[in-house]
Amino acid sequence: MLKVQDVDIMVLRGKLRILKTLVVAILVAGVVPLLLGLLFELVIVAPLRVPLDQTPLFYPWQDWALGVLHAKIIAAITLMGPQWWLKTVIEQVYANGIRNIDLHFIIRKLAAPVISVLLLSLCVPYVIATALVPSAGVVPEMEVLIQRRIYPFLLMVVSLVGVLSFQIRQFKRLYEHIKNDKYLVGQRLVNYERKAMRVSAGPPPPGPAAAAAGAAAE
Repeated sequence: MLKVQDVDIMVLRGKLRILKTLVVAILVAGVVPLLLGLLFELVIVAPLRVPLDQTPLFYPWQDWALGVLHAKIIAAITLMGPQWWLKTVIEQVYANGIRNIDLHFIIRKLAAPVISVLLLSLCVPYVIATALVPSAGVVPEMEVLIQRRIYPFLLMVVSLVGVLSFQIRQFKRLYEHIKNDKYLVGQRLVNYERKAMRVSAGPPPPGPAAAAAGAAAE
């Protein structure tokens, strides 16, 4: 039979696991999809559907549902893509499961970086459009245009920089590959080759003194 203390420890561990799961659900399934859906609304939906002379309205529940859909798509693409830090973290979280959930690891490696990037993506264009642009003496019409189009413009700039950096890395790899194929004559393991020669040659033959001593012993 289980002791009362063992039962209390099991109940306490179960409550702690439920609390950790709730915190992770609020961060990963609540805050992240809401920010992602709001960013998608500002970048894609609002510039296409709302004219410049009208004020866009945002619905948090609709943005959250849209963010959940996009978060699933991004997670699936990340898991199918090349190895990088986000894929490694998601695979580690999946491997741990709910029973072995690591709240500190999820917050430090997954929730905090993703929420920070989303918050920066939302706040930096807003600060530029509402604080820096009016101080430059821009006319109201141009100010409204900048406020409504700054999010897709910055997304285009970031995407262009990402594509260019990726292409530059690919060209560097191609250049190294072509250079090695053209100028690299051969590669050999010097230490391994010397060791192999010693093993194949066997032990050195005995000298004259050793041979004379063996003959005297006989």
